[in-house]
Amino acid sequence: MDEMLIDDTDNKEKAEATTRRKALVSSWTAKIKQAKGFHDKSFKTMRRDMNACLKGFDDEAWTEEQYVANILQRHVQQRTASLYAKNPRAVAHRRPRMEHQIWDGDTETLAAAFSAAQQAAQLGMPPPPQAMMIIQDYEQAKNHNKMLDNVAKTLEHLFDYYMKEQQPNFKTQMKALVRRVVTTGVGYVKVGFQRDLDRSPEVAAKISDVQAQLDFVRRVSMQAADGDIEEDDPQIEELMLSMKALMSEDMMTVREGLVFDFPEANSIIIDPMCRQLRGFVGAAWVAHELYLTPDEVMEIYSVDVKNNYLSHDMKGRLTGPSDPYQNRVSYGEVNDERSSEGLVQVWEVYDRKTGVQYCIANGHNDFLREPMSPDVKVETFWPVFALVFNEVEHQDHLYPPSDISLLLPMQHEYNRARQGLREHRRANRPKYAAPAGVLEDVDKEKLATHPANAVIELQALAAGQKVNDVIQPIGQIGIDPNLYEVRSIFDDIQLVVGAQESQFGGLSKATATETSIAESARMSSLGANVDELDGFMSEITRAAGQVLFAEMSVEEVKKIAGPGAVWPEMTRDQIMEEVFLEIEAGSTGKPNRAAELANIERIMPFLLQIPGIDPQWLAKELLKRLDDKLDLDSAFADQIPSIVAMNQQQQPGTGDPALQGAPGGGADNAPRQLPSGGGPAPIGMM
Repeated sequence: MDEMLIDDTDNKEKAEATTRRKALVSSWTAKIKQAKGFHDKSFKTMRRDMNACLKGFDDEAWTEEQYVANILQRHVQQRTASLYAKNPRAVAHRRPRMEHQIWDGDTETLAAAFSAAQQAAQLGMPPPPQAMMIIQDYEQAKNHNKMLDNVAKTLEHLFDYYMKEQQPNFKTQMKALVRRVVTTGVGYVKVGFQRDLDRSPEVAAKISDVQAQLDFVRRVSMQAADGDIEEDDPQIEELMLSMKALMSEDMMTVREGLVFDFPEANSIIIDPMCRQLRGFVGAAWVAHELYLTPDEVMEIYSVDVKNNYLSHDMKGRLTGPSDPYQNRVSYGEVNDERSSEGLVQVWEVYDRKTGVQYCIANGHNDFLREPMSPDVKVETFWPVFALVFNEVEHQDHLYPPSDISLLLPMQHEYNRARQGLREHRRANRPKYAAPAGVLEDVDKEKLATHPANAVIELQALAAGQKVNDVIQPIGQIGIDPNLYEVRSIFDDIQLVVGAQESQFGGLSKATATETSIAESARMSSLGANVDELDGFMSEITRAAGQVLFAEMSVEEVKKIAGPGAVWPEMTRDQIMEEVFLEIEAGSTGKPNRAAELANIERIMPFLLQIPGIDPQWLAKELLKRLDDKLDLDSAFADQIPSIVAMNQQQQPGTGDPALQGAPGGGADNAPRQLPSGGGPAPIGMM
């Protein structure tokens, strides 16, 4: 009897848990769709801007049959090239700290301690305790900082490796991100980590390996074993071919490592309480929206949703029954074969309040995987980072206007001016007038379609009658260029986005001084955007460094960075407090090489006179300004003097007697000043 009561209690608790679970899924589904409706106007503006950039006009204001000169796309391409021109260079820095507990940081104090220890050693006496404490404190801090510097260098190598390993590579996708921000007003980067035998839904941000093939084989094999796929199904043939391809590989690799995903501007759904995109200030949750096929959901989450989801087409529109949460109906079927079953709308939700990551599908009444802590743990909690350029302060508008939105009125006005000029030219084509009924249809056709040098016989023209008596040319209205000038439009473009007419290929009539002032203003604005981009890159690379510290093993790190790599044995929180990764300032934009070279030329003479300056450091800094790709680590060798010093030590040759005693190339053959008071010069100066 007691066992029956226990079983009933367990079943009741499971039923209540299932009910609560379904209610939680339903609550999150409604919350996300409500937020999408809240941001729908901004998302529609983004789609309008993308279409306008592609076509050169807004569909509601212009048509393809009318004149179009697409200056929007020209601006996007030029702004992207100006903002992101180089491969980013990650630099890991050790955070400055006061490491010394006993030594006061004065070099004289340290030198005195070393001198006291040496004197005591020469006399065979123990060194003074205070001197030894200073020396030990100095050596301990020096070794600790050297260890952290090696960790930072290892971190740089890892980040550089994964930037190049991802396909498409990091630079290509970052340029696309800048292009997206200029076009839509906002862009996102999502930091992730790919693990062994684990596939993330961001299929576009994958390290090249065979994981997708393995997922496909596993999914089809499971469905065949369950009887969901018949023996004559084409997927069985695909399974056999895929297994054959895998077996023919000499080496199969399933890799793990850092990945960057670049979601579309309208695929990140933000809590309506958010007040600022940078850092998602005020937001309690952020969701990433993806569209996957039911088979892909099965491969990634091992959940069969084929009979339990709302179907969408390739553009994210419903193709099945109406959506009860948004009260909208089907938009019609699409002909794409991949969408024959429809796509599953999947949301990955990051809830900061509970610290949990949810994964749900639209129309599915359960989680696609168990709610858990986020896959990657970063300081900011959100693995998603936003980039904006035209940020504004407005309590009702979270998303800033894009460059396309700002330029759209000027684009339409330019099109209207050129269309008006086209219509005026067409209206000014030669035309004639005749009294009604005088010319027959045959005569009209002859006059309108005659070839060159034709002899035309008109039925309406009597013998001896002049042609001008029957047909008169219609006078034309001359074209006034002031009616169709476009320079004022480019003046507005310069005021709005800082782009000059000459940058679009036109010839401005402004003076050299005006053009120079305008270019200076443009560079100032562009510099602000480059600073925004560098700050954004520093944020995502610092988060990437935290992910690498948390997920990478020492063995994997040494396999990538080399056997000499140093990886911390302390906790992740401890190492994050002392080392962080950031993009070197200015590495994402076009460098002002002339200014950098001028600065290094000014300071180099002073550095050469300062005792203790490392020549290798000077060489590295100079080549860095020159943007040289030489590997100086291979060029330096210990205990070898400079080339000039070696030439000075070169003995006289035994060749041509006329050259005996002549200094070799690079020798110290500068003119010498005679000693004061006269007398013969030293032998080395003769």
